[in-house]
Amino acid sequence: MAVAQEQHIVVSVEGAIAWIRLNRPDKRNAIGTQTRAELAAALKQVEKDDTVRVVVLTGEGTAFSSGADLRDFPSDGGNAVEHVGHILRDDYMPMILRMRQMPKPIIAAVNGVAAGIGMSFAMAADVRIASETADFRELFVGIGLIPDGGATWFLPRLVGAGKALELCMTGQPLSAVDAERFGLVNQVVAADQLEPTVRALAERLAAGPPLAIAGAKRAINRALDCTLADAMEYESYLQEAMAATDDFAEGVTAFIQKRPPQFQGK
Repeated sequence: MAVAQEQHIVVSVEGAIAWIRLNRPDKRNAIGTQTRAELAAALKQVEKDDTVRVVVLTGEGTAFSSGADLRDFPSDGGNAVEHVGHILRDDYMPMILRMRQMPKPIIAAVNGVAAGIGMSFAMAADVRIASETADFRELFVGIGLIPDGGATWFLPRLVGAGKALELCMTGQPLSAVDAERFGLVNQVVAADQLEPTVRALAERLAAGPPLAIAGAKRAINRALDCTLADAMEYESYLQEAMAATDDFAEGVTAFIQKRPPQFQGK
């Protein structure tokens, strides 16, 4: 009898919230070939699911993700070069870009260590809430590599160039408390409060206007690489589109009637 393959990624949809859980707790949620394939499929699944308004990415056990599974790495030098290029361009890049371009907000619930590519996935989320037991580690320098998975783009924008260089050049861990202080995470909570805190935020976002939330994500991402004038022009374009939606009409009506709005994403 064939043995069923263990799922490295588990997806559960609760109402309008999709939870994507890295499910290799015995390996500290290290990311290997199977994990990459399942995570790519999970991200595609929740993006296409019209019932899902918010996505949460987290890890099972005591780690968010310890990074790439080095046991999945060829020991031969020539093959290693080809392997690295394939993984970065064909696997990680599409996933990270999907996370940034997905119109749905993504929350990273960082329940433990987020290292290497695991840290990159956390940074690719829109909001990061961390357990007080979590820490962040750019460990690439320890094996003679540079940070990847978009880390060199995300990190200086979140913590500043100086701190980003320090973390990348030393591999020194950054505690959850310091990560909040430097702006890498939005909030740090007690370990037993991580899931309730994330759930409360996810429910709040799920009750919000999906089109306006998606528009804000698009506008802020675009503003990271454009002038003030360009950003304001793009705001004007999006705001005209938002003003034509049923959600805008519902929001104004609800405000006047002093009742909670019921947004439909239309």
